[in-house]
Order: sequence, then C-alpha cells, then structure tokens
Amino acid sequence: MRTPNLANYLENATLAHPDKLALIFDGQGQWTFKELDGMINRVANGLIDLGVKKGDRVTLFLPNSPEAIFFLFGTIKMGGIVNSLNMLLKERELEYIVDNCEPVILVTAKEVIDAPLKVFNKPGNKIKAMILIDGEGDKGRNIINYENWVKKYSNEFDAVSVDGDELALILYTSGTTGRPKGVMLTHINLWTNARHCADWAETTYKDIEVASLPLFHVYAISHVMGELWMSAVTIVYQKRFDATQTLEALVKYNATVFHGVATMYYALVNHPKVDEYAKQIHLRYCVTGAAVTPEPILRAWNQKFTPLSEGYGITEAAPVVFMNPLPGKGVQKANSCGVPIVPEIEVNAFDDNDKPVKTGEVGELVIRGPNVMKGYWKNEQATAEALKNGWLHTGDMVYYDEDGYCFVKDRKKDMICRAAFNIYPKEIEDLIYTHPAVGEAQVVGIPDLLKGEEVVACIALKPGQKLSEEEVIKFCKDNLAVYKAPKYVRFFEQLSNFVYGLFSNVSLFFILMPLLSLCLPSH
Repeated sequence: MRTPNLANYLENATLAHPDKLALIFDGQGQWTFKELDGMINRVANGLIDLGVKKGDRVTLFLPNSPEAIFFLFGTIKMGGIVNSLNMLLKERELEYIVDNCEPVILVTAKEVIDAPLKVFNKPGNKIKAMILIDGEGDKGRNIINYENWVKKYSNEFDAVSVDGDELALILYTSGTTGRPKGVMLTHINLWTNARHCADWAETTYKDIEVASLPLFHVYAISHVMGELWMSAVTIVYQKRFDATQTLEALVKYNATVFHGVATMYYALVNHPKVDEYAKQIHLRYCVTGAAVTPEPILRAWNQKFTPLSEGYGITEAAPVVFMNPLPGKGVQKANSCGVPIVPEIEVNAFDDNDKPVKTGEVGELVIRGPNVMKGYWKNEQATAEALKNGWLHTGDMVYYDEDGYCFVKDRKKDMICRAAFNIYPKEIEDLIYTHPAVGEAQVVGIPDLLKGEEVVACIALKPGQKLSEEEVIKFCKDNLAVYKAPKYVRFFEQLSNFVYGLFSNVSLFFILMPLLSLCLPSH
C-alpha cells in the first residue's frame, strides 16, 4: 500500500502554519513549524551525505532533547529506520542491540557517551560514524560534532516516498523474558495510531501540550509526537520530569493537554502548592498510560483537575489500543483502561486454547488491526508466537464488563501460582493502595519449595507514615481471601522513577533474592 512518508504530514503542518510555534523545549529553544521542518531537513540531508540509504538503521541514544526530535523525523524523512534506545542501557545491553539491529549511524550526547563510545570502538559492528551532540568530534575515528555538522546542510528536503508496510521504527522491548526484541513498526502503523489518537482527542492546531515522557518510548514517539504532525499542536517538552516545572509550564503556556504516567500524577497531586496551581490550570484533557493508575491517585487528581483519561497501549500495537472517553464525552470507569479507541481495532480475550472467554471472565488480550506491528526484527519464532492466527497476543490478562470496558488484571507471566491458586498481583496492589500510609505498592512472586510461589508486597510509605509488616499482612487478610495475602512485606524509600514508572518485577525479584533462603532449602 502506497502511503505518504510520515514526515509528509509535518510538511503539511508547516505549509498550513509556518509561523506557528511547533516546539518549545525546556529552556533550550523554540521552533516554529517552518524552523522545525528546516532542522529536520538539515539532518536528512546530512544523513544522506554520510551514506545512509533507505532502509538503513540509525540508532539514537539520547536524553530528551530537541536533537532527539530532529533525528527522529530527519531519519524517517530520508527513508531510514529509527532505532531509539533507553539512554540508561549499559554497555552489554547496548552492544547486543547494536549487533542485532546493525545501525550504520549512532547518535548520542556528551552526557551519556560512556556506553555508546565503548560499543562504537568495538570491532565488527557496521556503524560508519558516531554523531556527538555537545562534544568534540574526532575525524580520524569518524566521531562527528553535531553542531558543526548540521549547519553545513540545506534546510530543504523532499520526503522520500515509501510503502505503508516499510519500517519507520525498531523499538526494543525490555527483555523481561530473555533478550530484548526489536518491535518493527511501519509507517502505516504509526499513521494509524496518530489518526486514532487525534480523532479520539478531537485535537486541533489550537492545542498546547506539555510532556516530559522519555523520547525513546513509543508513547512519546507515536502518541505525543503524532499529535504534532497530525494536528499541528504546539508541544512544550521538558528534559526530565519535575513536578514544580511541570505545574509552572501548565500555567505559563495555558496548556490544554498533559501527557503523563501514574508516578507523575502522584507527584503533581502531592505537590505542596498543588491547590494554588490548580486554580490557574485549565486542561481540556489529560492522559495516562503505561500502567493502570491506582484509584487513590486517580481520585486525588480528579478532585483538583480535569478528569484523567486512562488508556492502554503496547509497543507492538504502536501503541494505543484502549482509552476512556474524554471528559463529558462518556463514562470514565475507575480501574478500567476504557474501550477500543476506534472500531477499526479489533480486540478480544482468549483462553489458553485461543477461544474467546465470556463477558466478565479473564483471558489474554488479543488485538488485530492496522496498528499491529510487522513483527520482531530478525526473530521469526517470537513473531510467530506473538502473531498467532492473525492476532497479536499481548500476554496481558483482561476481562470486559457488560458495557465493553476493558480491565487489566495482570501480565500473564506475572501471575503468581501459590498452592494451585492463581493470584493476580494487581488485585493485592489495588487493596494496599487504599491504606492511608501507603504511597507506592508492588506485589511479586518468589519461588517456594512447598507452595510453588510465595507472595511478597513491596511498599514505599508516604512521608512521615509508619506501617509494619504484620499490619500490612493483617490488612490484606481482612480484605482478601487469605491465600492472596502476602507472606512477606518489604519496605523501600521509593519504588518508582519518572522514566519507567514502577520497577520491573524482574528487578524486584533480584532485590528480594535474600528472601529465597527462607523459601528454598539450602544445599
């Protein structure tokens, strides 16, 4: 299917609104649509001059920055494939992805150069050059100073024509079940998602959006940036999340939209001056995803601001699948990720035999539609397993109510099997969150000789609060079936960060390793 290059839509926005502000970046500058398109064109011309061809991969190892956006669109515009990576990856992880993805260009910044430089210097990779932002170049080693490089090139460039099923992005999953897998997203995948989101949100060029989501994440790349090129919104982007700076930006720019995750909303509603800011903030809508927002956070936010629209996305679906309706447009249900964002996306819940379950019964979420990935890069087996019988199998356990709203119970692989009972950690987490002393909660399973697995509750208390292990266990036993109550409780100063949300269960498993001596026999 022939389709315009995604960058064509940004060109259209530039033609319609050349002098309108497109991007304001956290004290680093601002660009009109014409200026933004010009910077993107310089990058596209520069990449071609370096020998990058249509279909070549360009790896971005960057913090949130204007350059991350220039290279995202510049690479796509000249027909390349963007491989945007988490800048917290260590050398070993980055080396695996570079070997697997085989980029010809690596783009990084001085502040995060350690791992990229080590990987770049290793023999055997196919990287022709490393482009370095805010750092010195080294011609003999093909390390190029970005600032001197980019200004050499023309600010005019016509987007390369593509087929809809040609790749635009390869984004690597976290690899909690083994090596990271490269999710292949096409131009039509990303266009479909951006159109769906814009239609759902009724986005227009008058909207002003504030965000600080990591620009290597599909939520930021596809949803937030999609609204830039699909609807010509103005985006105010921040290098990293800070509650005070975010509240200030929402007021200063008279923002109409905020994109965040649960941990951000938690920080905002607990800001000491939140009530003062709330009187000056008038959002049309605000969105959260990545993880279900605990009901106490949702309730606290909705009491002070425009009701939060919660959704569900997955990288393999480019990413948005479900959304709760906009405020005033329908019923928003707590703990639900909503309904399919458009009828074009088919969803269902399957049992272990790939048969649909009944309303109210738990099954694995499956998805079908033009938003679903092409597959995993160089991984036919994983692709076949994920795209079985034409449906994307997500690994998320869900159920639907009688109104068609979807509720995520848990990850299929995170389910705890304790003495033949299936336990969904989220159910326990939701309860623990209702305790007034609890700020954050996460429940995981660890191996146990007698019961198969035991339940561990990991908790970060609110400032100044006290709570004991015994009190938590009793609280759970008083409100849940006894077999669901945690056997162990461990306390942390914090469980979340503003890049990912909560720790991965794999990370917590290793943190909790000392508990294994209590559950397994010594040798």
